[in-house]
Amino acid sequence: MAAAAAVDWTSLPDDILFEVMRKLGIPDLLNAGAVCSSWRPTYSSLRLPITDKSPCLLYSCDADADDDVATVYSPSSGATFKLRLPSPAFRRRYMVGSDHGWVATADELSNLQVINPLSGVQIDLPPVTELYHVESFTDDRGSLMYSNQDNWMRRHDPQWLPVPYHPQRLRLFLYYRVTLSCSPSAGSECIVLLLHRPDGELSFARVGDRSWTRLTGIENLPETGYRYAFYNKNDRLFYLLNCLGSIHTLDLNGPSSPVANQIFKEMALWDNPNKSIAVTPRGDMLQVWRCRDPRWVDTPVRFPPEDCGDVYDPCQELYTDEILLFKDFPNLKAGCAYLADDAYEEICVNKHTWRELGIWNFKSETLESFGDPPSVLPWLNWPPPIWITPSIY
Repeated sequence: MAAAAAVDWTSLPDDILFEVMRKLGIPDLLNAGAVCSSWRPTYSSLRLPITDKSPCLLYSCDADADDDVATVYSPSSGATFKLRLPSPAFRRRYMVGSDHGWVATADELSNLQVINPLSGVQIDLPPVTELYHVESFTDDRGSLMYSNQDNWMRRHDPQWLPVPYHPQRLRLFLYYRVTLSCSPSAGSECIVLLLHRPDGELSFARVGDRSWTRLTGIENLPETGYRYAFYNKNDRLFYLLNCLGSIHTLDLNGPSSPVANQIFKEMALWDNPNKSIAVTPRGDMLQVWRCRDPRWVDTPVRFPPEDCGDVYDPCQELYTDEILLFKDFPNLKAGCAYLADDAYEEICVNKHTWRELGIWNFKSETLESFGDPPSVLPWLNWPPPIWITPSIY
């Protein structure tokens, strides 16, 4: 019997190859474009619905029946498209940060992963039980539980007992933010900085590590109070924003002990308003203060019955009434700030509460919608929508 002739896939007609590629999801399309040089022109003709490097909103669409599907909206191009992500299901994740096109999420066991939504690549970070103050145990029914020493003021009190948490609830109270030094595709070159309870302590790990390293006893670096961090690739330093407005730099690159310095003194008396750091295109560093107040509405938010314990008040919302500083970005609406809702203080008690998303207009001091309703499909409140800057690397 004669052997079958080898199939030369590189000689597929361009029109057939085009029709096949246009039906692929984005991760498969990226892989197809890298198969061979003869396929590359066809791939290039199928432009992704992202036209620049401006931020995109990643969220779960209300109309999607599939828990694995995420929606991406690009304000600068007006495009909306779908992505299918690997397990665990997107709607069961908690978003705790995004950098370099990757998103840091916590699953229902409160373990952290970083995932690239475009490529579908996912990397596990050290488990939650590798943090110094979290331990696992089983309750009387044999179910997994965590104990967390989360009161920093009484941690040395022998009468103070750790707080027990169900696995899916610990993440809501424990994690503040994850910041990445570079794309996790760089392996151990990528440093993952974790801001967590109690009261904004710091731990870090490199991609591939099995445990978290607690940052404690470092000269010029207070151990608590951090609410935001970003990494500056130009000087290879993390910049840490304290709840009172002070800013510290942190160098984790050397083989010796971490080095920290305070570069900005405290400028507030309490942990309000919410504070973050923005860097302008010219390299200027700004603090962004977001002032928010609660309000109560007549129509309660919808949520699954099994999450009733995670919703303190279904009629309460937090809304923005003032922003003191902002970062401008080319191709987006001038004089405005693009907002998502990352109020961890509210999320830990109101998991499914209304998420405030929109465009803050500094001139009118009002929060505007994203515009054309068909461009932005209705989003769910869980997982909390998050801004990302997409990248395939």
